Amino acid sequence: MKIDTFCSLNFDARLECEAMEEVAYGIAALFDIDAPRSRIGLIVASDNAGTATSVQFWSDAMRTGVAVASPALFPWCLANAPCGVLARRFNVTGPNSTLLGEGDALLAALDTASDQLAQGQVDCAVVVALCFANSQLGGTMLGLRASADGGNHSQQLDGLYAACNAASLRTAIGLLRVQLGGCAHELRLMQ
Repeated sequence: MKIDTFCSLNFDARLECEAMEEVAYGIAALFDIDAPRSRIGLIVASDNAGTATSVQFWSDAMRTGVAVASPALFPWCLANAPCGVLARRFNVTGPNSTLLGEGDALLAALDTASDQLAQGQVDCAVVVALCFANSQLGGTMLGLRASADGGNHSQQLDGLYAACNAASLRTAIGLLRVQLGGCAHELRLMQ
C-alpha cells in the first residue's frame, strides 16, 4: 500500500505522543509494587501504535529528503516506541514488547505475560492495551497487572481469553473492562 494512502487518514504524531502521556498517568498505580524493576515484564497491545508518527516521518522524508527529516519523530517510528516510553517512565528494565493487531494482540499479550510468569522470567507482568483512533486515545485503554500465586484461576483466564476473540482491539478492551469491572486490575495467573 502506498504511503499516500496512510497520509489521508488525518494522523497527527504530536497527539500520539501526548496520548502516551495520558496512558502513563492512567496506569501509574500498576507500577506501585514491591518488585525489582528488572523482574517486571511490560507488554503493550495496540491496534496501530506508532503508525501515525512513522507515516508522518517517512512522508516528510520522501518529500524533503532524509537529511532533513525530523529527528524528534524518528524514535516513534519503531513499533516498540509506546512500550519503550512506558518502560522509561516507570524504570522497568525487565522484558518489554509492543504487540500490534486487533483482539489477537491482546490475546498474545496475555499469553506472553502468562508465559513469562510460568517460566520465572518475571515476578509480575503489566499488560496495557490501547487504541489510537486518528491519533487520539479516545479513552480506550486497559491496564492490568498479572502475578503468579499458584492458585487455580483457569476459569477467570478462560473468560479473559474469550473476550480477546473479539474482532477489534477496541471491542476486546471493552469486554475485558466489563469482565474485570474497571480498567486497572491486578490479576493473579496460575503457574
